[in-house]
Amino acid sequence: MRSQLMNKSRLAVFATAASLLATLLVSIPTVAQAVTNCTYQINSVSGEPYKHCTGKTADGSNVELREPIGYNGTTFVWSHGYRYNTNLPAGISPAGGTTPYIIDMTAEAGPTVAVMDTLVSKGYAVAGSSYPEQGWGTEKAIKANVQLISWVKNTTEEDTKSVIAWGASFGGFVTQALAEKYPKLIKAAAPVCTAAGRVDASLTMAQDLLWGLKTFFDPTITVSGYAAGPAGVGQAAINLGKVAAVLRHIGGTITETDNAKTWPATSTMPATVKGIPARSALVLVGLMAGVPTQSQNFDATSFPGAEFAFALALAPALALAENAGYAAGLGIFATHDLELRAGGTFYDNTKTDYVARVADERASYNVALSGNTAIDAMLGVLSTPLAPRITANAASLAKFQANIKHNGVAKVPTITLTGTADMITPAGNSQWLADRNAKNTKKFLPLWVTTPEKWTKFTALGTPDTTRKDWPNGTGHCQFTTDQFMLVADLAIASAKTGSVPSNAAVTKAVDKVEGVVFDREFSAPLLKYYQK
Repeated sequence: MRSQLMNKSRLAVFATAASLLATLLVSIPTVAQAVTNCTYQINSVSGEPYKHCTGKTADGSNVELREPIGYNGTTFVWSHGYRYNTNLPAGISPAGGTTPYIIDMTAEAGPTVAVMDTLVSKGYAVAGSSYPEQGWGTEKAIKANVQLISWVKNTTEEDTKSVIAWGASFGGFVTQALAEKYPKLIKAAAPVCTAAGRVDASLTMAQDLLWGLKTFFDPTITVSGYAAGPAGVGQAAINLGKVAAVLRHIGGTITETDNAKTWPATSTMPATVKGIPARSALVLVGLMAGVPTQSQNFDATSFPGAEFAFALALAPALALAENAGYAAGLGIFATHDLELRAGGTFYDNTKTDYVARVADERASYNVALSGNTAIDAMLGVLSTPLAPRITANAASLAKFQANIKHNGVAKVPTITLTGTADMITPAGNSQWLADRNAKNTKKFLPLWVTTPEKWTKFTALGTPDTTRKDWPNGTGHCQFTTDQFMLVADLAIASAKTGSVPSNAAVTKAVDKVEGVVFDREFSAPLLKYYQK
């Protein structure tokens, strides 16, 4: 039987809620979950109280629900992104920072407090799970969401009639997988800044990047084959430090005229290769892996004064130096995670054709790569003993490839939101989904967060100013505004009601009201290099 509280006047409800707030904490067991604890908190957007519940599901996941007083029967179920599954020492950035990183098992009910409170202020509930474990555990995360939905339905004061699933990054991957496996549980899905298809695709980018950095700049960098236990964690931490040292050296010598000095002391490249600026080798590595060449501080088009050569020759390397740090960091610890699950090395580049990988880009980035002769010399190294390939352990590879994969075809209305210069889950992930749904336009809606024309800043001396803290539109990982998230939410709400995504005209009208978002079914982003082979 539902609480009679919802049948009283709104004024009486607020009075009751206010008295509950005064007690600070109230335990409200439900029939299904005796461990559920609920309090009343104040919504930062509306200033009104809402019910905030926490608990555990049968799999041990921590769960959270925020339910408005005037709940309309629709809940947004959020799947959080990738979290490291091991404690990390201080100094590991961004996970550890200046303090150790402890495995995070908190529930997460939405992308930001502002988005959650906005939805709750409109009558929607929001909910999320910690999952029972961290790392790349898609199957358990899906099951956790199934249990979460059941818990929500047993916890809300009024009947939950509709569930909209959404999530970011790895959480987007989980959302898509949930929608494919349990389409009857949800009315719409919104995987944002998502990984898509298969984990191989995302990790191939990071591991190819690491292999390239190892080959050209420091042969002691580890790409795969991490030890088990604390030794492997330490190995990964040291590895990230080596990558950071390489990128700092190249960035710090970007204007050095003696090309040999631009190469880190750890590089074992021959003098013929070191006659090429190290920045060009970094650009080649980034292009081979598919890392974006626009970053937080570099737009690839701006230049100081009349020095237009900066945009052509230097900016791509500087952008890649920024992006590679993030991509390598995730790649190192995700590889460590997945190798432990698979039982050994699963990365294999023995058959990768890196010449073909950059066939299209070698013309458009010719200046940054120092011309055709330099390009051929650097690519030539990759087929010599200076660039030993890595062979996977067959059993580990088979276990790794058994990870959940997407079919990609939307079974429920599905909306993606993607930054075109995301360096962790590049736009090629969402493009793969868009390609899979090219004829499924009633169920699939791709939205793109594109970069502005210019955002690089320069000091009075004409050097790049890299002090900015914000992320320009379309850059960074999942760096969306509240308005952009709410655009997705509103379109998902409309889709859940009809069973189809809104018409192109309706989407265009909604998108035109939100800065930085593009809706164009003809828009196409490059696929991940994994899918281009």
